[in-house]
Amino acid sequence: MIALFIISIYLSTALAIVLSVLIGLLWLATAQFQLLPQVLKGCPVATWAVLLYLCFIVGLCYGDAPSAEAYSMLRKYRELLFIPLLSCFFTNERYRLWAWKAFIIGSVLTLLISYLMDFGIMDLFRHKTYTLKSRITHSIFIAFFMFFCAHKAFDDRKYMRWYLLLFIFGVYNLFFVVDGRTGQLVFVLLAPLFAVQRLGKKELLFATAILAVFLLLYINYSDKSARIYEGLTETQAYLYHGPEKAPTSMGIRYTFWENSLKLVSQKPWLGHGTGSFGEEYRRLTDTKEAIKNPHNEFLLIAVQFGIFGFVIYSGFLFCQYYCSRTLLDAEKWLAQGLLLTLIVTSLLNSPFLDHAEGHWFAVMIALLFAPNSSLRKHEKQSA
Repeated sequence: MIALFIISIYLSTALAIVLSVLIGLLWLATAQFQLLPQVLKGCPVATWAVLLYLCFIVGLCYGDAPSAEAYSMLRKYRELLFIPLLSCFFTNERYRLWAWKAFIIGSVLTLLISYLMDFGIMDLFRHKTYTLKSRITHSIFIAFFMFFCAHKAFDDRKYMRWYLLLFIFGVYNLFFVVDGRTGQLVFVLLAPLFAVQRLGKKELLFATAILAVFLLLYINYSDKSARIYEGLTETQAYLYHGPEKAPTSMGIRYTFWENSLKLVSQKPWLGHGTGSFGEEYRRLTDTKEAIKNPHNEFLLIAVQFGIFGFVIYSGFLFCQYYCSRTLLDAEKWLAQGLLLTLIVTSLLNSPFLDHAEGHWFAVMIALLFAPNSSLRKHEKQSA
C-alpha cells in the first residue's frame, strides 16, 4: 500500500488522499505506533517535523485568523506527521526497498506521460505544460530523479545504461519540454553537488565546464530559455522601477516577499498565528484578492509563528544535514541532494503547503532518515 501511495503522489491527488488515510489506519492496525518512541529517538529529523507541526497547533491559540483558514492550514501541513509515521514502516528493510521501487516507477511514469502529452498521443488529457501536476511540481520531481539516476549509474553497473538513458530523457524533458524554472535551478545546483560528491579534481573541472557550456548554449541559442530571460527581465523591472510598475510574475512574487517581511516585523517573535497570512496580507495591502501564500516557505512560517517558527523550520533543515553525515555514502549523498532540493524549493515556493510536493518531501525524508542499522556508518563499522 505504501508503494501505491508513493506512485499516486505523482499521478492522482484524489487517490493519494484515499491511500494516505488507509496508511494511517494501517499504522494503527499493525501497531506500528509502538515504534514511534524508537523512531523519534533514532530519527531527530522526525522529532523536528513533529515540533514544526506543534507550532501550527499552538498557533491556533492566538491571532485573528478565521477559524476556517486556521484549521485549513493545519490540515494542509499534516504531511509533516507522515515523516514519523512512515519512518515507523521504513525501519523495516522490505518496506524501504519497495518504497525506492515505487519512487523509480512514479518518476518514470511521470516522464513517460509528459512525453506522451508532448507527442500528442495523450491529447485528450493534455495540460498546457505537458504535465499531470503543475510545471513547478513536475520539474522538482524530475530534477531530483536526475540526481538519483546519476548516482545509480555510478553504483549499479548492471543497469548503468538504463539510468544514463533516463538521465538524458529527464534532462531533455526538464529543459526542452516542461521548462519549469524551479526544477531547472534545482538541477543546476544538484549537478555540482553530485560532481563534488563523486568526482576527483580533474573530473570535477571537466564536469563544471560541461555544465557551463550546456547552460551557455541553452540560454543563448534555445527558444526554450525564454522563461529564464523573462524571469531576469521581470527581476530587473522590479528592482529598478519598483513593484508598482512591474505587475509581472516575478514582480508579484517579490512584492509578496517584501510585504511578508513587513508582517514579520509587526509581530517578530511569535507571529500572527496559524492561517493568518491571508487575512494579515489583506489588511496590510488593502487588497481584496485572496493571497494565501507568499511563495516562500520561510516567510510563510515566519509570518505565522515569527522568529520562533523560523528557527524551528531552520532547525528541521539543519538537522537533515547533520543526520545525513551519519549515513552510509549512498544514502548520505541522496539525503544531501534532497535537502538542497527542499531549501531551493522553500525559497521559491511553499512546498509543504502543496499537496503533491509536501507528501513527496515527507516520503523522501522518512525514506532516507528513518532509523535503520544498515544505513548508519557507526553501526556498520562496529558490526
